[in-house]
Amino acid sequence: MTAALLAKGLSKRYGGTQALDDVGFELQIGEVHGLCGENGAGKSTLVKVLGGYVVPDSGKIEIGGKTIKLGQRPDPSQISIVHQELSIVPHLTVLDNVMMGAPEVGTLYVRSRYRAAVRKQLDAVGLTHIDVDRVASTLSLAEQQLVEIARGVARGARVLLLDEPTATLSDAEISKVFKVVRALKEGGATIVIISHRLDEIFALTDRVTVFRSGRHIWTRNTKDVDPPELVRAMIGRDVVRGGMHAASGASARKTQLQIRDWSLRRQFGSFNMAFGEGETVAIVGQLGSGADSLVESLAGLHPSSTGRLSVGGEPFQLRTINDAYRAGIAYVSEDRAGKGIFLDATIEVNITAQVLDQLSPAGVISIRAARDRAAELAKDFQIDAHRLSHDASTLSGGNQQKVSLAKAVALKPRVLLLNEPTRGVDIGARSEIYSRLHAMTAAGMTLIFYSTDLEEVMEVADRVITVYRGELVNDRPRSGITADDVLHDILHGPERSAA
Repeated sequence: MTAALLAKGLSKRYGGTQALDDVGFELQIGEVHGLCGENGAGKSTLVKVLGGYVVPDSGKIEIGGKTIKLGQRPDPSQISIVHQELSIVPHLTVLDNVMMGAPEVGTLYVRSRYRAAVRKQLDAVGLTHIDVDRVASTLSLAEQQLVEIARGVARGARVLLLDEPTATLSDAEISKVFKVVRALKEGGATIVIISHRLDEIFALTDRVTVFRSGRHIWTRNTKDVDPPELVRAMIGRDVVRGGMHAASGASARKTQLQIRDWSLRRQFGSFNMAFGEGETVAIVGQLGSGADSLVESLAGLHPSSTGRLSVGGEPFQLRTINDAYRAGIAYVSEDRAGKGIFLDATIEVNITAQVLDQLSPAGVISIRAARDRAAELAKDFQIDAHRLSHDASTLSGGNQQKVSLAKAVALKPRVLLLNEPTRGVDIGARSEIYSRLHAMTAAGMTLIFYSTDLEEVMEVADRVITVYRGELVNDRPRSGITADDVLHDILHGPERSAA
């Protein structure tokens, strides 16, 4: 049988880094194929080669038995790619973004011709509440991700590549993406899923391929592989899984952050709660629940928030992110490429960007002090010190996230706020990030995070706060609940929660 896609002998080197090393890759018609590996394993480079964005040093690619020209964008009806980093054009409407690049759109673009088709695609991925004429910049990151998926599906390509398609989505939205993938498979499409959420790999895929250090390790039937075996193949060793729960109880902790009557119109109602020193708190809710807005508001990103706040017993006014910094609160965005780091600046510049005043005692930046601080933080987050002079854009997604975290931690915050702390990060890098965060909470820092990954919530948090339509559902110790309890809270709200 002719393969849907066949790649042979693909190699690509960037300076001293061998991104792909004589890689072979085969897709069978009508299969869902998982592609796994650590950040930097070569997965994204392979996707860029398949999409014609990068010319390999050697190798060939066949689609449907026909060799394609390397470095040339394939016809959208052959390959469609939904990239991990969004390509949404913010000032265009949802309709325009879905139809952008569609081969059926000629020189005369008449929107009315495509409204019904786009409406159908949006409904299919769970965006029933989004108007096709809405400007994309007003959407949340998760909604933008679903628009990207709708655009990829709309192309009707023989091969659809989804790079971390659910990284920003809650379980409810993920189930809709699963439904779309299964429907496409039934229609004869071939789908590649790149995901660090291994439960998705086992739930959706027929076969799975593992890359490590730019090399193809193996391809096997998913049903013949178990999770520990897959992890070992990805990172070359066993990973010790475990949370970062503090030994002391919440009652023994001194209050670090206190919020009273804290609210944001049309996002969430009045919240009253305290967060203790050394405590790790997860705030969880569906897309549009207000849970992520609550975390953002504590970072000063929503100036219209009202209420009273204090850090270490000291009241302060919060209107901007600089107010948060001065109070000892740091924030890491879920959108690392768009809001977290400067892609075209060096890693060193990124890490020290928020503490330049501390590195300029005489009004002039001390280059040595900046390098020393960057090297220290790079070591803490296991970032290769030899790459500090490289642009952040050269790093894998997981290492970019470490840089974003290091940049915030450089402020030496008393409270660290994280929005999707390990979105698109592989299991090995997650373990390293969790280890460093645990060290900081053990030293007294308070960690508050929003995540749509329930496994992460249950693994990391000491305490879980659930939110539904802007209301508090429950605020409980993680040790006394299950993931099903959390899911019930965020899907049904306080009216139907167990007493």
